[in-house]
Amino acid sequence: MRQWRAWAAMTVIGLLGHGSSVGAQSLPAGAPPGMIPEPVPSGPAYPPPGYGGGGGLVPGPISPYAAPPGPDGGVSLPANSPGAFIENPYEQEKRIFVHIGALGLQLGSVSPLPLSYNVPGNVDNGTPIPFDATPNYSYNVISPNMNWGVIGTLGCLIDNQQFEVTGFYLPEKTSSASITSAGQLNVPYIGVPLGLSGNNGVGLQADTISISQSVAMGNLEGNYRMTGLAHREFDLILGVRYFDYQQGTTFFTDDGSILNNLGQANPLLQTNYLTSTYNRMVGPQIGLEYATRILYGFSFTSEAKTAFMANFMERNMSLNRGDGFNIFTRNKTNTGYSQLFQMGFNLEWNMFEKFKVRGGYNLLWLVGVAQSADLIDFNITNPVVNTNTSSNFFQGPSIEFHFLF
Repeated sequence: MRQWRAWAAMTVIGLLGHGSSVGAQSLPAGAPPGMIPEPVPSGPAYPPPGYGGGGGLVPGPISPYAAPPGPDGGVSLPANSPGAFIENPYEQEKRIFVHIGALGLQLGSVSPLPLSYNVPGNVDNGTPIPFDATPNYSYNVISPNMNWGVIGTLGCLIDNQQFEVTGFYLPEKTSSASITSAGQLNVPYIGVPLGLSGNNGVGLQADTISISQSVAMGNLEGNYRMTGLAHREFDLILGVRYFDYQQGTTFFTDDGSILNNLGQANPLLQTNYLTSTYNRMVGPQIGLEYATRILYGFSFTSEAKTAFMANFMERNMSLNRGDGFNIFTRNKTNTGYSQLFQMGFNLEWNMFEKFKVRGGYNLLWLVGVAQSADLIDFNITNPVVNTNTSSNFFQGPSIEFHFLF
């Protein structure tokens, strides 16, 4: 029994020790030990499976002519679709805006026209003005005052476009100066017309001279503005502009209130020289506005516009004696070409989403306008209306309140 058990155990051990063995995978010929080769590249065969006639893999890379077809046009958006989400199309912004504020402009300088000359002595004897006499009083003794008025804008905003009507009005403002010097003021009048003999020559050895100049202006514009889509800091401005500019001058002379009348005014020895000009300009304009944010809630804007205008000019001049007696009256109208240049530099405070305050400084230059100072003609026997034009420069501050509805 024991022998049978031993024989069975040895038989089992023999079978386990001499079973079939599995050999390891061999490396390709010539391959260095330890390296496994890359798989052979392949791509889908054409036509792909399911399209008939073929399938499987072929060595790659794939040819563009063997690429499988893409989806048909049924998955494309229609040509008139505003976006990927047709249920929520893009809506253009449409708003009404109103600007209201105050504008101040001051004339930069006035005419340097001499009004009086030095003559030796102070006796009112009619001594003529020497050829080499030096001026002692000129028109530019006037220091122009700041002229304040209102400014306003009404417009509509449609996406990146604006349509606006804007303007300002500055009522008449007068600046004046005077001098009193007994017998030392000599106005270079030529000729003595009937009714204005004065005291040994009107204007010679005068005692008092005063000069005043008044200025008024109004402006109305209709503009189209377009904000750039790529550069939203810039606005292009195209429009039509009307500008009304008026000047007036009063030149007063008293020829004898001190020397001859012991301080008592004598209207027969006084003169008032009155001149006025009206410039009514209209024409197209073009401009550009730049805006940029500088701090949270604050931005800087600058604007430049120029208008090319036909100027319908009117000139009036008259000389009256102190008691109202008219010596002469002249007037003339004509049409010319003028140009307007305007610039503004502003700081804006965006207090709320639909309200902001703008404070700025403005420059205005008028070229080719008629001026009242140019109409003073000292040849009072045969005065001629001067049709010369010149330029005026204005500058001043402004403040505006902007509302968006």
